[in-house]
Order: sequence, then structure tokens, then C-alpha cells
Amino acid sequence: MKYSIKLSPYGLYTSFDKDGTPMTTALTEEACRFVTDNIRIPVLQGTWDGETAVLGKAVVTGKL
Repeated sequence: MKYSIKLSPYGLYTSFDKDGTPMTTALTEEACRFVTDNIRIPVLQGTWDGETAVLGKAVVTGKL
């Protein structure tokens, strides 16, 4: 899958699919390329075998 990476006016790097759809935004070009190549594209192709989120306990205990 071909994509391009562009630097935004805010200093963030975003990868874009060949049709212009934004895919991944990161602080560095290297991080953007890594996530796009190793997570985003495999997820889109249905070949991702890892987790994309970790569920945790979202309970506040004690007095506020």
C-alpha cells in the first residue's frame, strides 16, 4: 500500500493513503512511518494479529 507523509503547520507528521485519507499522526516522521507500516496498514488489510487497545479498570475509589 502506497502512502505519503506530510508535516502539518503544527509540527505533526501525518500519513495519507493514496486517495488522500489521513491514516496516522505522530510527533516524528519515524514514528509515523513505523505505526503506519506495522499497525495501520496490517489493520486495513486484515492481517493484524496484535492488540490495538488495552482495557483497564475505570473506577474512582475514595472520597473526592
